[in-house]
Amino acid sequence: MQDITTDQISLTKKFFKYLIPSVSAMWFFSIYTMIDGMFVGKGVGPIALAAVNLSMPFINSIFALSLLVSVGSSTLITFYFGKNQKQISNEIFTLNVIFLSVIGILISIFSIIFLDQIAIFLGATPETLPFIKDYLSIIIIFSSFFMVAYSLEVLVKADGFPIYAIIFVVLAAFINILLDYVFVILFDYGIKGAAVATGISQFISCIAFVVHFIRGKSNLKFVKIGMNLNYIKQIIIIGFPESLTELSAGFTTFIFNFIILKHIGPSGIAGFGVIMYINNLVLMTMIGINQGIQPLISYYNGTGEYKNIKKLLDLALKTATVFALIFFISSQFFTEQLVSFFIDPSNGTEFKISTYGLKIFSIGFLICGFNIILSGYFTALKLIQKATIISTLRGYLFITLTLFLLPIMLQDLGIWIAPFVNEILTLGIAIYLYLDYKVTIQKSRFTTLAEN
Repeated sequence: MQDITTDQISLTKKFFKYLIPSVSAMWFFSIYTMIDGMFVGKGVGPIALAAVNLSMPFINSIFALSLLVSVGSSTLITFYFGKNQKQISNEIFTLNVIFLSVIGILISIFSIIFLDQIAIFLGATPETLPFIKDYLSIIIIFSSFFMVAYSLEVLVKADGFPIYAIIFVVLAAFINILLDYVFVILFDYGIKGAAVATGISQFISCIAFVVHFIRGKSNLKFVKIGMNLNYIKQIIIIGFPESLTELSAGFTTFIFNFIILKHIGPSGIAGFGVIMYINNLVLMTMIGINQGIQPLISYYNGTGEYKNIKKLLDLALKTATVFALIFFISSQFFTEQLVSFFIDPSNGTEFKISTYGLKIFSIGFLICGFNIILSGYFTALKLIQKATIISTLRGYLFITLTLFLLPIMLQDLGIWIAPFVNEILTLGIAIYLYLDYKVTIQKSRFTTLAEN
């Protein structure tokens, strides 16, 4: 691998060389939906913003499926790079693109047929149903491009070209912003215009990545393959924990929407939508840090350089701490300014819900990165069971329990404090799993020394 195998560069420099493009790419992926939210909230209104928020679990599901395949592929590709088996890496890369393209087409067909049922399942009300259908009917058409572009962004880093990832993603982000302004503001196409802008930007991003792998200096190349079910099985098993992490954002939004409708009402959905845009930026940052270390950890796992793996984990956790503090402090001291990007203060009820909820919700920002990174750490080492436990507890079990129980005891406060309680409970389990792994490794090394 072009950047990983350069011995003259220190491990810390390698870490930041992969970290910066990874985090930047995740920020711009977040910006796609945030920009939609800003233009829809300001240009159309709170009801349309609520509709976009209700649509987010569907979009998160698309990205989760993409992450399922791309992280599994990336882990195997970099592992075989470490073993100097490039042909296998190329086969897995090619299989990744074909597999995701087929899945994307099937999702588009299925979703168009059952669009009404999907909208109702997502929590559409009579007011938001037309907006949700308008938004999703266009997003669905571009599903394959969403999935392949997201996957190739991960794989271009595994290929040793992390800077290319940020170049292509930034290009798509600026196109999205420009088209949002044109379609939503100038042409007054409303929520449909926002969806078209996002779809076109993803299409351009996808084409740019494909061109790189076809005509660029990439190490990974498209090759002729058969449908290797063993590779597909390995890809899905390895990528499963990370896809759970991505999908958890959609699941959490879905559960929050249900609880908020029950305890606060429809105005709470628009207010919560603002919080989820900011929360999505935080999660994407932590996932970006995670994706920055994964190809390196997978590579060093292949070469057996375990001291480098430990140092990479330390660097990732320290970086996550810095970002967590920045997001938390910003949410505490610039609350109204952040909310006003999406909702005009004149929309009093929704604005107050957002500002109140964000101050409390953001406490969870301080911890979530540790859980995401530890899950990704185990994934990169192919310790899938441990990674899956962390992802499942954090993204599904504990958040569901806290959201259903805490509002009963603490009313509205319980809704907003639930993510923090969820992260604390998960972190306790994650630390236990990490310490258990360290003990297992030490025993294994001691046994090996004793046998020798």
